[in-house]
Amino acid sequence: MTEELREVLYLDAASLVVVDHPHGTLVYPTSKLRAGKPFPPHELWTLRPAASLREATRSDGLDVTDDLARIDGRMISPVRLRQAQLRGLAEPFSVTMDFGPLPVDRPLVLVLTGWLRFGGGMANVAASLDSTLPFPFPTLEAQLPDGSWNPVGTEVGAPSGKTKTILVDLQNKLPPGARRLRLTTAFEIHWDCAALCERVAADQNPRTILPPDHADLHWRGFSRYASLPDWLPLTPEYEHVGSTPSWDRTPSGWCTRYGAVDELVRDRDDKLALLNGGDELALSFQASRLPPKWAGFTRDFYLYVTGWDKDADFHVGHGWAVDPLPFRGMDDQAYGRQPRPALLDDSWIGKYNTRWIGPVVFSRREEASPPPP
Repeated sequence: MTEELREVLYLDAASLVVVDHPHGTLVYPTSKLRAGKPFPPHELWTLRPAASLREATRSDGLDVTDDLARIDGRMISPVRLRQAQLRGLAEPFSVTMDFGPLPVDRPLVLVLTGWLRFGGGMANVAASLDSTLPFPFPTLEAQLPDGSWNPVGTEVGAPSGKTKTILVDLQNKLPPGARRLRLTTAFEIHWDCAALCERVAADQNPRTILPPDHADLHWRGFSRYASLPDWLPLTPEYEHVGSTPSWDRTPSGWCTRYGAVDELVRDRDDKLALLNGGDELALSFQASRLPPKWAGFTRDFYLYVTGWDKDADFHVGHGWAVDPLPFRGMDDQAYGRQPRPALLDDSWIGKYNTRWIGPVVFSRREEASPPPP
């Protein structure tokens, strides 16, 4: 795990979740970006493909059926973006999808893959103050037999940043006779795939949770970004690393010293590993602790992490400082104004947080040799 950005990562726990499931089924997490509370628990759902995408059209009339038929990096982008200062927002656009007659009595799930360009503090503040900007989160409608469109009472959510798959629960939410679905958003979301699946029981799916056998924190540097078109997410190339970031300030404060941090990331206990820009955390898991895979089953791996991340944007509360430390159960809208609970055992802070990070990042470029006399 690398911290590539002008951020501080507060990692509470990390584990490897290993799931075996029957061939022909899919397993996806329910995690996604949501507009507000209550936030349901994160789960892994087992799905079976229910219907193929017959036709898909963007709101400007563009046929995008083949582009959304599979996960292949061929993105369907917004028709038009907002001005540059409102990065991450788009003029409202929609994608209409036809899966054929929908078996509305089945536990259907709309499976969407894509990525969201985060707008940052400036765009978020502007959107909250400008009443002419529409609420950007995606909405879903179903077409009734008479041709009219009816809102579907479900929370679509959005991918949390770089390309991810999100699940939209449609069970008992579609009207009889529904055939087409219309997905509308004012976020800058680039959709890669849309599929219709059915949720199936996962009671018999073997699941193993492995805590890390070893966790090592160390300096690495910053990855070079791949040269990709703008409709693909910013992608670090791990094999190309440099020591100088592309910014000159970073969150300042006491961060976790380098070395073994097993105690900090093994459990959800508010003991945090603090990574600043350029840091890397290497996690090791013992494969011999896994049971044999059943015949006829596929094995998938999921990294499950708990923690927080804070950007050094000027519009972020306490963005230029590592402190205050977050904790489970805090009011995220009162960050920095809510005292840390006295009942927490914070003896780990003095033991581990001994590496000082100053606010100014100095260039590590080598100075040129002086010219010969």
